[in-house]
Amino acid sequence: MNNVFLIGKVISDIEYKFIYDRFKIDKNDEKYRHIAIARCHIKLQNNSIIEIYGYDEMADKMYRKLKVVDSIFSYGYLDSNGKIEIENFENV
Repeated sequence: MNNVFLIGKVISDIEYKFIYDRFKIDKNDEKYRHIAIARCHIKLQNNSIIEIYGYDEMADKMYRKLKVVDSIFSYGYLDSNGKIEIENFENV
């Protein structure tokens, strides 16, 4: 995974969902560890729009602290779908 640092403005509502089948066994015989996900879109300074998401505690923090038109600085990882998994963020 690639590390990503972003500065942008939240342009969509935070979508918070619970993940079902959280105890399903995967190919490595480990249980899935995520039970919640939060997603939203942010607009970067170069007018690009990307989707960011976070799991579990980060999903809770995103749902509680982010709203439309908030400016944020975030750190995360680029996934294979071109979306960013957020590890941490701060309101600017």
